[in-house]
Amino acid sequence: MDFGIQVREIRPQKVAAIRAKTTINKVTPKVVQLLQETAEYLASVGVEPTGPGFGVYYEVGAFLVDVEVGYPVDVEVEGNGRVQPNALPGGKCAVAHYTGPHEQIAEAHRAVHSWMHANDVQASGDPAREIYLTDLRGIGEGEECEAESVWPIIHETRAERRRQQRAKA
Repeated sequence: MDFGIQVREIRPQKVAAIRAKTTINKVTPKVVQLLQETAEYLASVGVEPTGPGFGVYYEVGAFLVDVEVGYPVDVEVEGNGRVQPNALPGGKCAVAHYTGPHEQIAEAHRAVHSWMHANDVQASGDPAREIYLTDLRGIGEGEECEAESVWPIIHETRAERRRQQRAKA
């Protein structure tokens, strides 16, 4: 499958989100639950999201996943104990476009990782995220969605690397 991987500049974003741990086999229902909780909180305080929902994957293990799920906002939110204000860093990112069931989006993450390795592009160390172009709250299990797999990177062109190598010599 061709994921159309490209390098894009992502702007920093204020967000309202919930961070939680779940088991690897329950990621999709947990993401949907957290999107719903965050949307309900934002509606209760009169704040409209400024973009699609997202998930930030801080740690993905063989059994547990540490994920933060929410929406970008353009105002400071107070939070309510579950939903918390946060900010996502901006910068250069390798982005893959994914269409398919959310349960299989790991294919897109693997494709980005392979692309980075093949193109000698380094991860920045910031966690990967997913941007849900389809509202996951409105689709059933196994139904197709559109999403992006977004990996923050340290991006230098080959010409920039050659200049740096010449400067060191």
